[in-house]
Amino acid sequence: MQEAKLPENEAARVATLHSLRILDTPRDDRFDRYTRIAARIFDMPIALISLVDESRQWFKSVQGFEGIETPREVSFCAHAILGDDVFEVCNSRQDMRFRDNPLVIEQPHVRYYAGAPLHTPNGHKIGTLCVIDRVPRKLDDEDKRILKDLADMVVDEMISYVDPETDLANRHALMITGARLFKHVSVETGLSLLLFDISDTTGATDSQGASTTPGNVFADLLRSRFPAAECIAHIGGYRFCVLLKEDPSVNEVKEANRLCAEASKALRNFDRRGASSPLVGRVRSDTERHASFDDMLRDADGLYFDFENPPSPDFAESNRFVRAVINWRKTIF
Repeated sequence: MQEAKLPENEAARVATLHSLRILDTPRDDRFDRYTRIAARIFDMPIALISLVDESRQWFKSVQGFEGIETPREVSFCAHAILGDDVFEVCNSRQDMRFRDNPLVIEQPHVRYYAGAPLHTPNGHKIGTLCVIDRVPRKLDDEDKRILKDLADMVVDEMISYVDPETDLANRHALMITGARLFKHVSVETGLSLLLFDISDTTGATDSQGASTTPGNVFADLLRSRFPAAECIAHIGGYRFCVLLKEDPSVNEVKEANRLCAEASKALRNFDRRGASSPLVGRVRSDTERHASFDDMLRDADGLYFDFENPPSPDFAESNRFVRAVINWRKTIF
């Protein structure tokens, strides 16, 4: 068996894959439909959307195969991402690279493989859309074009969940994740949506001439401060949301305080006044008030609106989270 070489841009490639926040996510019919279509069009028993991580290939969608991942060293897809076109193995038993591969001599007994690389907009190949048979096969040029077209459509689905400026989730991804988690909300197990607005830090150019933006800087701070978040999203402009499962061991007020202190320093070069801090708010799930995650998002939108139309003292007094943080900073909504 011959293991695939690592791509020259391996570190950047893996970083791009991880930035999509799709690894180890639940099955999704948006992706399953592509493997169903591929299996049907090419009359193959197995079709996969395979993502090649550092040491494994993980399957976002599977048709006709049991399992969710395999080691990278036995992966056909690890070979496929080394090229730009469809990678085809017509008869694995006659191919020196694969004839003693465990996936060939054991289940699923791969005899034929064709994989179209998943090209992201920045040029990296993060995996494949592949079809597999247990008998020798060969695709013609038109078949390969169709497989590549389907692979491009899969990538379009993936990046539709990602904000291109910050590589965080976008509002659509936040809604999908929140809706899935809200099904399990109860009085004992709730969700918390932390809200941040850094618009007061915009309008100046980094004094060091770096090409990064305030949004990029703040996105990195959110990732480092909330590594266990269910979703970190950039929802437009300079607004950000962090979706958390409520955990008694985590002091959200303290974490928000620390983040604001870090952001004040990190964003200083962008700040027109040199003293601004992110504005912070929170929406907690309430089984009596919220019938769905959409209701939580409406409350969040309302807080952002209140920020644009400054909140009254009555609002600040009624919100325990605001009262707890307002002692540290007066720029809280």
